[in-house]
Amino acid sequence: MGPKHFENKARREWWSLHAEAWRRSGLGIRKYCQQHRLTENTFRPWLKRLAGEEAALKLEKQQTESRGERAREERQQALRKQKQHRFTITSDVRNRASQAFWAMHVEALNWSGMGLRAYAVAMQLSPHSLRKWRDRLATGEVTIDWRAHLHPSARPAVSTSARNSQPERRLTAAEIGDPAAPPAPVRRFFSDEEKLAIAEETELPGAKVSAVARKHGIVTGLLFCWRAQFGIAQKKRSKLARVVLPDDMPAARALRDLVRPPEGMVAVDLVGGRRAFAAAGSDPDAVRAQIESK
Repeated sequence: MGPKHFENKARREWWSLHAEAWRRSGLGIRKYCQQHRLTENTFRPWLKRLAGEEAALKLEKQQTESRGERAREERQQALRKQKQHRFTITSDVRNRASQAFWAMHVEALNWSGMGLRAYAVAMQLSPHSLRKWRDRLATGEVTIDWRAHLHPSARPAVSTSARNSQPERRLTAAEIGDPAAPPAPVRRFFSDEEKLAIAEETELPGAKVSAVARKHGIVTGLLFCWRAQFGIAQKKRSKLARVVLPDDMPAARALRDLVRPPEGMVAVDLVGGRRAFAAAGSDPDAVRAQIESK
């Protein structure tokens, strides 16, 4: 751009307004030009022309430092909010969920062997709140069995086997009014004799595996496993029958006698021990004559 380009009064007023707006915005030159759809290569020469080259560089440096300072303040403010939100737990003493939460942590604190402040820092809890709830539970101001308020998915898995089951032990006594845990289903056991008897029921005439499984209250897949275990599921292989021919009977005649005529047809003996099949009610002599004529 030549010197005459900067002497245009309308252009000078236009870029003066943008230069002042950019100075007050606190944005970088590139971001400001993108937001206002300006050409950066045109804005920079006008900025140097209006404010002087040294003043323009100084102003741009100030804008950069100002942006960095604002970014640091935003990060510090976000950290302060994060620390404040870390201890945002309801302090309502009557809230059953809050009681169960703090009772669980107080019991864990007693079993951990850690100091109160060390435990609170490790679990990101407020030491003041943890101390207050510990005193409330110790004095009996709040009594609750926090295990009864756990979701079923968070409860430990207990074996339903009658042989391996042990009486449930509590670290704290159950309180009156706390909801009781749902009873666990009793696991059933079958002896080998019972399994074999149930599997053999599936081989009775008209019996179905699914129906037998529903009758005994077991899943169909388990019954199929029992069938395979006792060899009931294996298919019976067909055996060939042994045929003994008399010495005076030709083999062709024996095989011919084994072949039965189709339904609605009769067998006609031909010369030489051959046989032919014709429709039922046909004249055997006519059939022989017709075959011999061919």
